[in-house]
Parts: sequence; C-alpha cells; structure tokens
Amino acid sequence: MEGKPSDWEYDLIIVGSGNGACAFLSHYLEHAADDVHVLVLEKGQDFFFTGDITHQNEWTKSYSNGPIYKLHNARTPNGTPILSGGACTMGGGSSINYTMIHESSKWLAKHLGKNESYWDCLKKELNKRFERGPPSKVETDVTSHIINAGKCQKFDAPNPELADPFFNIPSQNDDTEKQLFLFPTQFNQFGQRTNSGVSIVNWNDPRLCLETLTEVKDLDFTQSDDGMQCVSVQVQANGKSPERRILKSGGKVILCAGAATPRMLMPHRATLNNDAIGMQVNDHIALPLGIYCLPSKLALSPKDIYGPVFATKKYETSHTEEDALIVSFDFFTGKLDKLLYLTSHLFLAFLLPNAVKRIVWECPRLFSLISHVVRILVTIINFLIGLLTPGKDLIFTTAIVKYNAAKEGQYEETKDHRITLRWFESDQDKKVARSIIEEEGLALMERLGKRPPLIVQCLYRLFTKVPYFPHQIKSYIEHYSKGSLLSQQHMAGGCLIGRALDDGEKDGTLTGKVKGSRNLYVADLSAVSLPRVSPSMTAYLVGYHVANQMYPPAQK
Repeated sequence: MEGKPSDWEYDLIIVGSGNGACAFLSHYLEHAADDVHVLVLEKGQDFFFTGDITHQNEWTKSYSNGPIYKLHNARTPNGTPILSGGACTMGGGSSINYTMIHESSKWLAKHLGKNESYWDCLKKELNKRFERGPPSKVETDVTSHIINAGKCQKFDAPNPELADPFFNIPSQNDDTEKQLFLFPTQFNQFGQRTNSGVSIVNWNDPRLCLETLTEVKDLDFTQSDDGMQCVSVQVQANGKSPERRILKSGGKVILCAGAATPRMLMPHRATLNNDAIGMQVNDHIALPLGIYCLPSKLALSPKDIYGPVFATKKYETSHTEEDALIVSFDFFTGKLDKLLYLTSHLFLAFLLPNAVKRIVWECPRLFSLISHVVRILVTIINFLIGLLTPGKDLIFTTAIVKYNAAKEGQYEETKDHRITLRWFESDQDKKVARSIIEEEGLALMERLGKRPPLIVQCLYRLFTKVPYFPHQIKSYIEHYSKGSLLSQQHMAGGCLIGRALDDGEKDGTLTGKVKGSRNLYVADLSAVSLPRVSPSMTAYLVGYHVANQMYPPAQK
C-alpha cells in the first residue's frame, strides 16, 4: 500500500493486539482472501523491541510496572481504591501473566453458547497453535516440591488426561474438588518468551499492517438502515496530531483492547441504543499469603520465580443457580530480593492510605515513581535482613489466593469511565477468604516450608497484616477489605455476548457484533464474564471463537 496511512482504506481494523486479537488473527489470516488489507492498532510498544517482556529476567523486573502496565482506576461503591491494572503492549495480558489453563467446556458453553463438544474441539485447535511440549519434561526441584506439598494437602496430582494429549494445556475440571495443574509456560529453556499469543500470528504477512504506540481516541459512526455503521477510527500516534484510519465499504472493526473496549463504547451507548455496554464487569480478588523458607536442599531455577503450578479448590456457595466458585493458588519462589521485587507493586495496596491511593491510581507517573520508591525500600529491607541473618542463604516461597467476587460491577458514565467493583458487598467474599486461608492456605504454606525468621515475619506483617497463625486471619481480612484491595489484573466483562453483543445463535457470522451496530465486533475478554481460573486462555478462546464463527473455514 502506497501513500500515507491516513489515506489508506482497510477491510478490517483490529483495535488492540492482545490475547483476543492474536487468536482472532491466527484464524482469520489463515482463511481470508489474498487481497484483504488488515490494520492492527496497538497503544503499547512493539513486542519485538520490548526487552521488558521478551526475556524472563527482564519480565521479573518490569512485572506490573513501567510503560507496559496501566492502572484501571477501579474502586468499590464507597470509594475504596482497588489496585487493578493490565498490560499495555503488543501481546496484551499474556505479557504480564503467563498461566496457561482453560476454563471448563461446560462453563464456556454456558457463558458463550454452543455445546461442550464445540469447545473441546476449539481448545484442541488453539492448543496446537502454541506448540507447547509436556510441562513435566522441564519440571524443576521446586515445582516437584510444590506438587508434593499439594498432594499432602489432599489436592489431586496433575492429571495428564486433563490436558490435551498432544499439546499439554490443561482445562479446569468441574468434577474434582481439589486439583493441581502443571501448565507449560511461554518461556523456553533459555528464558526467552517464544510461545505467547504473539507467536501464533505471522506478523510478516503482507496483508497485515501493524501500528504500535498508537492510541484509539474514538470511533466514527454514520446511520444506516440496519444500525450504526463505523466508518473510521480516530487515532493519535505517539504524541502526533490526531488522524483517522478509514474502513472500506463493507469493512469491519474488531475491538480487542481488553478493559479499554467497554471504555471506547461507553460514549456511544445511547447512539447504539445498547444499555448493556459497561455492565457485568469483574476482576479476581487477590489475597497474598505469607512468605516461607523452602528446604535448603532444593535447587533454585530462574523458572521458579513464577511457578508453573496452579492449584484449585471448589467452594460451594448457597446460590445453587450460580457456577461453583473456584478458589485458585498461584506460587512464587526465589531469593528474598527477587521475590519482593517481583511483588513490590502489591505493597502499594498495603502501604498507602486510601486518600493517597485515589490520587496515585489516577496519575500513572506518580504511580511509577512511588513503585520505584517501594522497590528501593524493599532493597533496604532485604539488606537489613541479610545483616540480621548472616550465613543463611534463604530461598523463600509465597502464594496468592484468588477468587471471583460475589457481585459484579460496572463501568461508570464519568469522563474516565471509572470501574466500580462491588467487592465485599456480599458477606460471601469475606467468608470465602477466611475459610480458604484457614482450611487450606496456612496448612499448604507450612507444607511448602518453615516460617521465616521472626524479624522477617514481623516486618512482613507490619506492612501487610498477612497471617501466619489462625488467630490473625480475621484481622487480616478486615484490614484487606477496608483498605488494601488488590486484584489479579484479570478485568473481564463489560460487553457480554448475549447481552451487549450478538450471540450468533441465528447467524454465526454475527457472533460478537455489538448490538445496534452494523459492522462493529468485540473479540476479547470483555465479551465474557470473569472466568473462575486464570483467564489468559479464555481470552484467546474468545478471539478464536469469534473469528471461527465470522469466517468459517469452509468459506476459503
């Protein structure tokens, strides 16, 4: 294509290049005509020139910080700020979270339509594109130790039958009460990120044009006989003057911008006559547990900083019509400096008063500055602990408990479309937190290792109130629920299929189409309720599903 980008016309404009976009493109480019022109607009940096995410060591340093991480400005209805954010880079959420596990096909069928067999087949197709080997072949000493501790706590061992027999990405099993999962990570044996969503797209395809550091400012509509038609997209590239990217006649816009998708659509709710936009949004409540000392005999690997083990427990609620609540455990291991450095952004939720957090959450530069100050504080604390525990080369482990809040929230009709999450409005949220820490959390951590030296416990509890004993649990939950709210960076919902979007039951090619529009679609995690387990693979599936329905393979 010759001339300036503002003069070109496109068959397809995709906003965002995260999980949903990568899966959508992976299918679409395989089945589209040879003469189509596709534009991908990404607000963040180019994956191939971003050392922060392409190597595991750099990812550890930049996790939830720097230019690749943006806060959502989320609060509870009473104004309590919630530390919740997401990736802003090519590759999207998988760039800061690489847990690879599918939701159950039963859950997907309920929330996205189709039957369980359809989702079983779609998972196999998608898994094949990632080309991941059996995770057990690269199992480390620490991984084996976590699995053995889980088995002692009556969690079922990782079951090869729960993963695709050829491509090794597991699925949540609704028939088990307590289950351990071993999943493949996106990093190879050299620590290079080679198997994320970016790897399943041919970015050198001549039909594809990628613009990074380009923010979508608005969508332009005209009235048509069968709904509002999006004709162009307003963009601003890296501080330059605003421009438009224009659709060809018959072209489509696919929104794959995660939490930014509902925000783009909120100003057009009335125009589209679609009040379901911005509703039913949620994120996982994330509760850090204490840090414990691993046995000194274990050999530490760089892969252990974010362990490839995922534990789930089914928690039955009193609401029988709802999905069974799944509580999950993520595991982190390393020397104290690396471990605290990785999770240092979590301390912002505990250290700052709510009044300060409300300001910081709305000011990215201030958030980044304070994050760096916290990391300096972490370095000083680590130095002092080293002086107080001479000759001890300690390896620490910790875990985060996460689960879905009982009540869903919404995007507000404010200038910034702030997100309200209704955490702890229901007594169920506190009940689950207390129960799971008392029944599983403390016991599981003590099977993993010993409590740290008293000085470490005291310093950790001083800042976080995290419990090491049962009698400390209640005060921790009270402290957390009133002023230390922390999400797992998994914002979902806001444009649900079947409510804000067409479910494709009458015409599969309309799957994901925004109701009230003629040519505007959504193919990311905002199209579905928050999954019960880590949602990266669900986000891929949503994008792949929408593409599979819009452009069936037989049409090539």
